[in-house]
Amino acid sequence: MGGFLRCNLFRGVDHRQVYEALSEFWEGEGHWLAPADPKQTDVYTLHEEHNGWTVLDWTPGWEWDLRRRAQLHVSRVYDCPGLLTFMYDGDYWGYELFHHGGAVDQFVQWTDAEQRFFDDLPVHGRPELLVAQFPELKLDLEHVRGYLTPYSADDPAYEDFWWDDDDPRNRPVREGDRWGRLEAEALFDFWRYLGVRSPSGTGLYPPDWRRFTTEPQES
Repeated sequence: MGGFLRCNLFRGVDHRQVYEALSEFWEGEGHWLAPADPKQTDVYTLHEEHNGWTVLDWTPGWEWDLRRRAQLHVSRVYDCPGLLTFMYDGDYWGYELFHHGGAVDQFVQWTDAEQRFFDDLPVHGRPELLVAQFPELKLDLEHVRGYLTPYSADDPAYEDFWWDDDDPRNRPVREGDRWGRLEAEALFDFWRYLGVRSPSGTGLYPPDWRRFTTEPQES
């Protein structure tokens, strides 16, 4: 079994601001943010802001509605852009791009995967939309297009991607990248490209700031 992860990347807001907006959202849903027991693993982990990014690791499980609404609430409160990035079973990665409190674009690397994350919305990703949300990063459109390389099991060359170590369709996007663009771990190269510290490769996550869970409010 491969890796599972879901991480929010909020741009231009710090960890305290993110926590305050999340608290406000969950209170509106009849919950409060409770400190996590050190032994608990089913928790959110909010990391200290670093390089303009604040990273929130989601809890395990694939509840998709409330947690996506929570990220949009943070974006709405601070009018900030951000991403939900995820990896599914080490097979493929994807994202949801948001800004101004609304979803802007979705990308899933394996376009015909059985797991449906965004209903029937297009999931090929629009590189120009991602570049436009983060103008201060001066992202190169061709690099972004390389990271947002989708594949389909219906492609006659699908099997060839994985048997040929030097298949040009699966080469790393940039010099120094550690993964082919069609591999799920290309997510970590993508994070580094954005300037997000990741647990894979050259750096570690910024320090944990707070670990917490959501608990129902007493009636």
